[in-house]
Amino acid sequence: MKKRFSVFGLVFLSLFLFSYSCQDHQPPGEPPLLSTHELFYDSIHGKCSFTTELEVLNIGTIPVTEYGIVYNAALSGGSGPNRENPTIEDYPKIVFDMPFSTGIKQKVGPQICTNSNYYRAYAILSNGTVAYGQTLRFTNL
Repeated sequence: MKKRFSVFGLVFLSLFLFSYSCQDHQPPGEPPLLSTHELFYDSIHGKCSFTTELEVLNIGTIPVTEYGIVYNAALSGGSGPNRENPTIEDYPKIVFDMPFSTGIKQKVGPQICTNSNYYRAYAILSNGTVAYGQTLRFTNL
């Protein structure tokens, strides 16, 4: 009788544990991986004109609704603070064309005639979060 009880207890305990381990759940999404590239001058578009470049290394698993380069306000002659990590909430953006896919992307940016500014790649995700690339500093000496 004692053997039956321990086998029954083991079966019951296993079924109890399995019932909690098989819950439906959504695995967390993976954000995209971005790399910010150096700016380079674009003499075709005039004085102080440059081309921005970023690289999408991995598109992740969360859909992207917009992506591009965000730069501090001083780049466009604004009077905002010259922060080292500009965010899309506080600074202007250069929005790149969709679709969002891996590879190097380029776009002509606004006129820059200042000496030192910060910029970085960004991607706005469908869940409302933002993924950023590394921040780079533009120096026009």
